Amino acid sequence: MNYSLIVKRFEEYLEKFNKKDPKIVMKINHSYHVAELAKILGKRLELKESEIEIVKTLGLLHDIGRFVQYEKVGYYNDALSKIDHGQLAIDYLFQENHIQDFCIPENYYKIFEKAIFNHNKLTIEENLTEEELFFSRFLRDVDKIDIFRQLGVFLEESDCFSEVVSKKVLKEFYEHHLVDAKNIKNKSDIVVAQIAYVFDIQFHESYELLKETDNLELYLSAIEVKKEVEEEYEKIKKEVRNYLEERISEWNVR
Repeated sequence: MNYSLIVKRFEEYLEKFNKKDPKIVMKINHSYHVAELAKILGKRLELKESEIEIVKTLGLLHDIGRFVQYEKVGYYNDALSKIDHGQLAIDYLFQENHIQDFCIPENYYKIFEKAIFNHNKLTIEENLTEEELFFSRFLRDVDKIDIFRQLGVFLEESDCFSEVVSKKVLKEFYEHHLVDAKNIKNKSDIVVAQIAYVFDIQFHESYELLKETDNLELYLSAIEVKKEVEEEYEKIKKEVRNYLEERISEWNVR
């Protein structure tokens, strides 16, 4: 693959959108950050150069559906908009055949389709090939690592720990699961659901990269916390920090 050409075609795609809009800029930056993290993680996992080209391109294109979503509804929220941005990307790339715009070899199409489709789902779909599963897990990892940076830099009004966390959300969090969107009832639930992204990281090297970037701490420190729920938030921070340290240390002692 020719990554420089893919970047050029991506930039051409972005010309359709208002690149002076901070929310568009945010997603453009996220795409490039994820591509760079993919390169770093790919080298740490000792991927071949051809595989590193794949993961960089996945990072660059994974949120291509977000731009159309924002154009349609003016915000990035799948649950509220009832628009699955992963599916939107697949529709654009494969149903409308724009995957050809990026000069990606056809033998890679299934990897791209499966990894991009699964990058934002609660769980990865079953019956993937070993290769499809690897790239799906990889993309979910690097996406989440940068999401913490994005959340910390571009706080939304919803990024406020101001209410008691719903019981189902708290249960999922302390069981170290991703939070099902249907259980989210308030702003604090949203924050906990985002922090819980840590529990879905797959590769040991991804945990190390998350810690090195300090992206999780950036987000944790940026959250506005109301005094009446401060104690609960401190417990949540302690839980996720301990989890991260345990995942790193348990590997290092093997």
